[in-house]
Amino acid sequence: MKKGKKLLAVITTLALLISTGCAQSKSPTAPAGEKNYPTKPVEMTVGFAAGGGADLVTRITAEASKKHLPNGQSIVVSNKTGGSGSIQLAEIFQSKADGYKLGSVTTGNIIMQPVLGKAPYKATDFEPIALLNSAPNLLVVRSDAPFKTFEEFLDYAKKNPDKFTYGTSGVGDTKHVAMEALNLQYGIKTKQVSFDGSAQSLTALLGGHIMAAVVMVQEAKPHTDSGKIKVLANLGSSKTDVYKDAPYLKDKGYAGFDTWTGIVAPKGTPKEIINILADAFKKSLQESQVIADFKKAGTEPSYAGPEEFKKIIEASYKSAEDVVKKAGLVK
Repeated sequence: MKKGKKLLAVITTLALLISTGCAQSKSPTAPAGEKNYPTKPVEMTVGFAAGGGADLVTRITAEASKKHLPNGQSIVVSNKTGGSGSIQLAEIFQSKADGYKLGSVTTGNIIMQPVLGKAPYKATDFEPIALLNSAPNLLVVRSDAPFKTFEEFLDYAKKNPDKFTYGTSGVGDTKHVAMEALNLQYGIKTKQVSFDGSAQSLTALLGGHIMAAVVMVQEAKPHTDSGKIKVLANLGSSKTDVYKDAPYLKDKGYAGFDTWTGIVAPKGTPKEIINILADAFKKSLQESQVIADFKKAGTEPSYAGPEEFKKIIEASYKSAEDVVKKAGLVK
């Protein structure tokens, strides 16, 4: 009996040691779901209509990322418009933080909408993943517009208050704020017309329904290349080689506004997942074909990782808040 009890004790002890060893072999910082991420396609939404600048760079990057995501998974892009991009981002804000629902964001929906108090989220309510690009905003008109230069436009606007109509991607987006700042700078009054995206505002411009549009470089390029529209002024904080001859208003004291596009995840998404995605986007933006596709569209990649992108979001928010208050768009 004693021998049987001793043998049983030895077997029990061995069993405990084996089970403990197995438990310790699993990393406490990499749960199985995160370690194997992604195990299915990742959904990414764009808050603006197809064909616009944000949609374009997002789709180029997402397509290229197929080669860099683990387990042969891909990113499926869809558009969810409305509320100047805030409807899409509100959905991301409420989504599960598991890495399978991402949002493409711009200065319009992650910065301007919260600044204006028109969003149920704050700019800090997300996990930054990567900045994709940044481009100056441009004031464009049809090539047959009655004014040929920026000075002629100013003269018309001063003589015709609220008669000059221009399109943007939504009320309170960066493009709208850029024009409000222009109104303050030169003492003019212009009228904004809101659309779901720049593709729609450009269609309205070409159709003669509005007199101008504020768009990014990559949005303007196909139409300037065809000779249908022309650039009256660069409203950005930086010059662009594509339109180097366009009047650069920042040299004259104008604040300057750019529109950037980046990718975020719901707050609380594990850092391991954020890093996997950031690495895939970084590698995608380094591909020669992606760089060529960006340039063909009139822009270029401007990658920034999670920490740097977070700083860009914080700095953009502070700058926008100051300008919006001065422009009287919020109390």
